[in-house]
Amino acid sequence: LGAEIELCADSIEAFAKAEDYAAQGMTNVHSYDDPAIIAGHGSLGLEMNNDAGGRLDHVFISIGGGGFAAGVGAAMKGLDPALRIHGVETEGATAMTQALAAGKPVPIRPTSIARTLGAPFATERTMAAARQFLEDIVIVPDAEAVREITWVLQNGRVLLEPAASCVVAAALARKALFQPGERVGLVLCGSNVALDDIAAWRTQFGV
Repeated sequence: LGAEIELCADSIEAFAKAEDYAAQGMTNVHSYDDPAIIAGHGSLGLEMNNDAGGRLDHVFISIGGGGFAAGVGAAMKGLDPALRIHGVETEGATAMTQALAAGKPVPIRPTSIARTLGAPFATERTMAAARQFLEDIVIVPDAEAVREITWVLQNGRVLLEPAASCVVAAALARKALFQPGERVGLVLCGSNVALDDIAAWRTQFGV
């Protein structure tokens, strides 16, 4: 459609080039460190709250750069401050966990199969939101994400990508926290996966 595509070696280089272009007067619409983008994500939190048919006690949401979790967290915690929101990362895509541990953004080169969680760094803005809204961050092995892709597909007839199926694995890992009668919400979004990917991952991880 007339766009000029410029390829980069990795996402760290791509973000750096975007900043260079912004310095030249172009507009950089950051995928997760833009206040308007984050606010837009909040609409999912409002929709989830409306669809729940009553209050939720726990919500699990995956984290890439942290903008999505920031928006959903702001909306849902704004409606119910007692709600416990659990962030989820996969091993090899722990930009937020590493940033919070270091107290500042830490550049990473993601290795997880959850490609859409492969942000090269968290930001000061998304770190602040994580501190404010998240109860904790659960780190899930890729193999468990693949296991839950298969389980959800077989039992729920929904095809998830690893960046979403890891949320199911995280909820199972934290199920000892749940009290009788508590209600748990899972944000299962995205389906950037092909059947060939799933077959290869099942062979790779033996699941």
